[in-house]
Amino acid sequence: MIRPDASPDQTEGQPGLFQAALSGLCPRCSKPTVFEAPARIALKCDACELDYSELERGARWAGLLTILIAVLLISAAIGIDMALQPPFWLQAVFWSVITITAVLGGLRLYKTALLYAAYDAKLEQEKSGE
Repeated sequence: MIRPDASPDQTEGQPGLFQAALSGLCPRCSKPTVFEAPARIALKCDACELDYSELERGARWAGLLTILIAVLLISAAIGIDMALQPPFWLQAVFWSVITITAVLGGLRLYKTALLYAAYDAKLEQEKSGE
């Protein structure tokens, strides 16, 4: 991830937040080791031994994110049902896929953003502590 204090030539080719969340890339070594399950952060990086457990904060707010996604999806489902009145089986298949994708994608993005922010804060703290 590109840091504000880094020059573009140092960060060229580094992934953005969306790519890091999609692939589960470590903030230190960029190996795909952040997630041990679709939306669960591993304890540490298998490649560089970065301890994720000390960086992961704010996981309790993931429930709020899930509720917000659910409210948006339910509103969209009701609107589509009222406007188009598709068959029930089509709605069940469509909204199942959309719900799973939205919740997992949202959680991965949220948790990756928090992990990267905590890692950047830790680097800044270590840099200013020296």
